[in-house]
Amino acid sequence: MNLKLIKKLCLLDKPKLDKVLTKYLFSKGYRQIRHTDSYIMAEGDLPVCLIAHMDTVFKYPPDEFFYDAQKKVLWAPHGAGFDDRAGIYSILQILEGGFKPSIIFTDLEESGGLGARKLVKDFPDCPFVDCRALIELDRAYQKDAVFYECDNEHFEKYIEKFGFKLEWGTFTDISIIAPAWKIAAVNLSVGYEDEHSGSERLHCDWCDDTIRKVKKILINSPHMLSYAYIPYVPGAYAAKRMNYYNNNRCLICNTPINSSAEMTQIADPGSSIVYPVCNSCYWQYYVDLDHDEQKEEMSKLLTV
Repeated sequence: MNLKLIKKLCLLDKPKLDKVLTKYLFSKGYRQIRHTDSYIMAEGDLPVCLIAHMDTVFKYPPDEFFYDAQKKVLWAPHGAGFDDRAGIYSILQILEGGFKPSIIFTDLEESGGLGARKLVKDFPDCPFVDCRALIELDRAYQKDAVFYECDNEHFEKYIEKFGFKLEWGTFTDISIIAPAWKIAAVNLSVGYEDEHSGSERLHCDWCDDTIRKVKKILINSPHMLSYAYIPYVPGAYAAKRMNYYNNNRCLICNTPINSSAEMTQIADPGSSIVYPVCNSCYWQYYVDLDHDEQKEEMSKLLTV
């Protein structure tokens, strides 16, 4: 953990942080940077977008920090704003590793996601040429992966492969951006606890662990699928599945299928219904399974 950097980020007010982040992105080779009062956005050359928010719930920056070297815990009396300066710190450390994903820094997440709302108003569709998933770094604790109303089970499984575990949450920026852009999204832990309180603290080793895992995701990103945002609709799974079939979209990733040569029809073991699966998903999730495993895998696709 670069203690000097995380402290500096916590001490900056929003106008200064705006300038620092914009200048930093330019120094890392980003040239298409859109900077408004509500967000900073820059397109990278990897098919993943990392997101964090610049605002905190605290009116004033911390006046001193304390660090427990044995437990690797950082805190400040009355709160430091690790929610979400720890997310911003994580993204900067990832960029320092030579990675260049697309980036979004929003403002006013703590006020109902006003910055994200302005972003999707300005860009109703994703402006990035190739964006296969959105990853927000704005979750407490160590290994949480929160998907909110995104019900793409295969994206959940993909993220869990990197050492995260499924948890539940109420709201963050991706709750607005993901459904607008129709791209699957997840919010990952960045190590803070007791956010929005004077006892807020940052577990530095937890934060560093997430940074390592996100780097692995980015290393693998050129080979990952494009994961669609699939809205969670209680009691409507059968209708959702038939929607894929009727509209010739892949059951797994929701990609449009334009011809029979691009798909394989997979039978539901419990009925005579067949569903279209694109060839990429078929080979990744299905082709190497024996008959019993195929039945189990298909059951997972068709149930909650």
